[in-house]
Amino acid sequence: MAGRCLFVIHYPVFGGPHNQALRLVPALRPLGWETVVLIPDEPGNAADRLRAAGIETIQAPLGRLRASADPRLHLRFAGGFPGQVRHIRSLVRELEIDLVMLGGLVNPHGAIAGRLERAAVVWQILDTLPPPALRRAVMPLVTRLADSVMCTGETVAAAHPGAMGLGERLVLFFPPVDVSLFRPDPAVRSRAREELGLGADEPVVGTVGNLTPMKDHATLVRAAGALHRMHPSTRFVILGSSYEHRPGYVDGLLREGEQLGLEPHRDLILRDPGDRVAELAQAFDLFWLSSRPHSEGLPTVLGEAMALGLPVVATRVGSVAEAVGGGGLLVPPGDPQALAGAAAQLIEDRSGRAATGEEARRWAGEKFGLEASAAAHIRAFDIACERASLRARS
Repeated sequence: MAGRCLFVIHYPVFGGPHNQALRLVPALRPLGWETVVLIPDEPGNAADRLRAAGIETIQAPLGRLRASADPRLHLRFAGGFPGQVRHIRSLVRELEIDLVMLGGLVNPHGAIAGRLERAAVVWQILDTLPPPALRRAVMPLVTRLADSVMCTGETVAAAHPGAMGLGERLVLFFPPVDVSLFRPDPAVRSRAREELGLGADEPVVGTVGNLTPMKDHATLVRAAGALHRMHPSTRFVILGSSYEHRPGYVDGLLREGEQLGLEPHRDLILRDPGDRVAELAQAFDLFWLSSRPHSEGLPTVLGEAMALGLPVVATRVGSVAEAVGGGGLLVPPGDPQALAGAAAQLIEDRSGRAATGEEARRWAGEKFGLEASAAAHIRAFDIACERASLRARS
């Protein structure tokens, strides 16, 4: 079965769903599926990055639920909702869309528009950020409107009431990683270290992720301070894009790091990597994921780091434990001492670190590779299209 997919993503800053589109759209094309991405017409870097990769991208007013107590935001969302659903319906007709896919739980515009236009609907649940009460409220809508549901791992599915009872309509997947792009290269590593001002023999601990509190960079910086006291030559790098509505976030992290003895821009480096994560992350010796509880599903950057042969130290959130396997160590979220201790263990054991990195790369190729992720999407698309076809005939 083949057709045209409209992938609705409600965020203007490049993140996991956009990266999924970036990697999968070319992989799905030979399998018969053309994809158009719809994102908000708000400031952000996602549209430019997708278009630069040759992916058809449409921007339009596209509100989203926000974790805010400000009633004006929710009123604005509710007021714009009917018109935005109408606009998506018009796109489904004009673009001759066969299937609408939603990148996230709590913004149902695309599902409603797709069902009203008799298109198949695939609803992706990508994280555990929405509070449990909101998950319970939204999941009946998901199970009713979605022809198939995709979740990033079994743990994420289990956190959403009703998902595990969907039978074949539930398709689990890991975010796609191009392991031919994310592969260890000593020459690239050397250039990346030089560009970031890192010595050839200095231990480097790094992370990648948009600069947002859900990534819990504060815990990471505190762990960096503790690890720096144990191993003073260690350097720390955070690669991530900033948000306009959080202008003081980076400065706050640098100030806290300085109070802990980390010299800003030397011991603690923050850099927007743009589309160069595969290059700049080669400078790392190991990868940190410090995300807080009720945040992640399964971050793409985890698979990318593992594909680079980097051992990981990650907080046990979302489906992360399913992804790490023997490629790293897991620690409780919000515990900087545990994060620092696990990293110190890998820094001090060079042979163990190398073996863990090799296992990480093997595991990433098996679980995060483009072929595995594309196959899961095709399975979800086929299930959804078959159900939509049966619905149309009834």
